[in-house]
Amino acid sequence: MSRYFMYGTSLGGIEQLMMLAPNFPQRRSGIVINNHFNSEGGIKICNGCVVKVKSRGNPNDCFCFKEKLEAHEIEYTDLIKDCFGRIRNYSLKDRLKLLSSRFTGELFLNHNHKRRFYHLIQKQDIGIEGGSPSYLAVIFLLTADEVLWKISEHAVCLNGFDFSQIHLRQISTEGYALYQTAKTISTGREYIRISEIADKELIDDTAFKIIINASLIAKYGADVFSIKK
Repeated sequence: MSRYFMYGTSLGGIEQLMMLAPNFPQRRSGIVINNHFNSEGGIKICNGCVVKVKSRGNPNDCFCFKEKLEAHEIEYTDLIKDCFGRIRNYSLKDRLKLLSSRFTGELFLNHNHKRRFYHLIQKQDIGIEGGSPSYLAVIFLLTADEVLWKISEHAVCLNGFDFSQIHLRQISTEGYALYQTAKTISTGREYIRISEIADKELIDDTAFKIIINASLIAKYGADVFSIKK
């Protein structure tokens, strides 16, 4: 017998995600999305950048990264491999492979998502290059879902986010997953795990795409918006 009351119904997914509600004891197992980034994968550091990279303390931070993207020397699949290549979760790997094959040169979900994102960036007057990678990633997540954005817009500040001011009402399963991922990236605490992100029963392809792309933004910053293939 399932431990979920709504198992097998349309509310089953949201019930499982609600088990991850804020203030739960921090997990001792699983992979936190903030901690899975690695220094091995598809991105090669230029020889001329090695000394500079070491001085900045980020083994993935290539000063020629933007130029490589614009020259199409780095592809979406390379970024996916660089971020997630060492994770031993076959469900995740299968979903990432499918996501990469469907990439059409656009990180945003649709026009409305893109419009909400850039409207806030302009409103904050920080410019796309002025926001920190984690800040941009959280904004990317919150603006992806119209309902989520309506209840979280007032909680956005220039220097961060006040998640205590976001009251989840009439939120979808997907919107709740985006919210949990945004909290994870913003606070560094574990609100969602890789195993949960990989689960198709919990997170559909649309939310999965947004979560993965937000992870790329959190790692590489605004430069990833230049990727086209």
